[in-house]
Amino acid sequence: MLFLFGASLRERVRRLVRGLHGQSGQSTTEYTLVILVAATIALLLLNWAQGGAIVGFFQTIFDKVVAMFS
Repeated sequence: MLFLFGASLRERVRRLVRGLHGQSGQSTTEYTLVILVAATIALLLLNWAQGGAIVGFFQTIFDKVVAMFS
């Protein structure tokens, strides 16, 4: 997921990882960071969806389409 934030953030994270662990363990740390970001995004989406946001989202779209043709 780090590719979504641009190269500069990715490079800063890599430098931080290299500074903490050297070259060994770098891939493991990067994979861990990617998994943590993905899990955080998934939890945010689940919380958003459980709050009725999906139903409201589609209802708004439906209302706008109906209004266009009325």
